[in-house]
Amino acid sequence: MADISRRTLLNRALLVTALGGGALLGLTRPVKRKIASPPPPPPVALTAALARQRRLLAGYDQALASQAGHPALAGLRADVAAHGQGLRAVLQHYPGWRLAVTSSAPVTSSAPATTAPAGSPSSGASVPDSVSALASASRAAAAATTLACLDWPATEAHAAEVLPLLGSIAACLTSHAQVLS
Repeated sequence: MADISRRTLLNRALLVTALGGGALLGLTRPVKRKIASPPPPPPVALTAALARQRRLLAGYDQALASQAGHPALAGLRADVAAHGQGLRAVLQHYPGWRLAVTSSAPVTSSAPATTAPAGSPSSGASVPDSVSALASASRAAAAATTLACLDWPATEAHAAEVLPLLGSIAACLTSHAQVLS
């Protein structure tokens, strides 16, 4: 048998003691498991504004189908479609929105979505189908968007993007109501 020096024996004893102590600590410490929590939902004011834009867009589509000769409908519809794109771009800043969009059916840009996202407070409202109904719907949407803009907290992380967007949408919808009246 080979002779083992005292130094080697001491090193091996220290190694075995350290390994045993580490194993003992590992067995006595409780394991803390982190449970993933979903991100907070996007602000209701933005999802409600998007739902209003979708209903208005569907109303413009119906009005264009029945009154294709109206001179202003196509331009006003383009404004409403641009508002929806702006709202979707701002909603991308909120992880809860990205999660809701990926878990639901994708919205294509070629066919306008006529339903509001799940959980929005105004998903059961009717779609305006005439020019006078579009005018009153634009007035109501402008009033609701103005209120959302005024109530938006200035200290919110994305307020620098949300406030000008909501203000311009409200102003544009007010002018739409005037044009359609």
